[in-house]
Amino acid sequence: MRTIIIVCCLAIFVAFLCSDSHAKLLMADTFDGKLNGSFWTGQKASWDVKNDVLEIHRVAGDGNGAEDFGYGKIEFDDFGLQLDFQLLVDPFPSKIELLFRAKEFQFYQLIINPVNGAGKKNAARWYKREGGDRGTWNEYIEFRAEFPFPVETDTWYTIALLGSGFDFQLFIKKQGELKFQKVSEWSDPKKLHKKGTLGFHTNQLQHYLVDNVILHDTSAAINLAVEPQGKLAVTWGSLKAK
Repeated sequence: MRTIIIVCCLAIFVAFLCSDSHAKLLMADTFDGKLNGSFWTGQKASWDVKNDVLEIHRVAGDGNGAEDFGYGKIEFDDFGLQLDFQLLVDPFPSKIELLFRAKEFQFYQLIINPVNGAGKKNAARWYKREGGDRGTWNEYIEFRAEFPFPVETDTWYTIALLGSGFDFQLFIKKQGELKFQKVSEWSDPKKLHKKGTLGFHTNQLQHYLVDNVILHDTSAAINLAVEPQGKLAVTWGSLKAK
């Protein structure tokens, strides 16, 4: 009986390894010292690395110009993304605006607004843009979701954003907690953006920090239950080169 149990456990372990054997780490960035030019084009007007975190803060502009958008260099379709963020108050409670499958003026967009923010409070909101025409920059209103707990300013959180085809899922937790909580899932009925990079949008009312970015080419690679403490505990290899 004991032999059968051991064999079954080994079979499950092997199956787990095989299921994730094709996962590829596309990016692992802790923003040590400077912006990694292999990963990011960035935006000189608003992106800066301070104290080994990415600070995004623009003191001018209305959010509509090319200088209000910064992008990465790693293209992907299916993905598993994990990152830490902190929303600051300078002078107002900030939101974070994450772009994914992004190209210039073409992207999906996740906006996280804190519980003390302006507009729809404590909410995850999803947008899309289809090109230079700002009229195509619209919200998927039906997919708005409230966070399962208050998302506050001056506090670090970790999100996991998963994409498979045109189906997306969002999870969140306070940094350091072991288990994510599900926020929402949605599907793009228009199937607009199949491939692109990461990016961030800002304007003069936004000020936020980003750290510990992990990007895989499959959603299955993100562990939704456990996270190592502190900076990333991953094998860097050539990704660490700057």
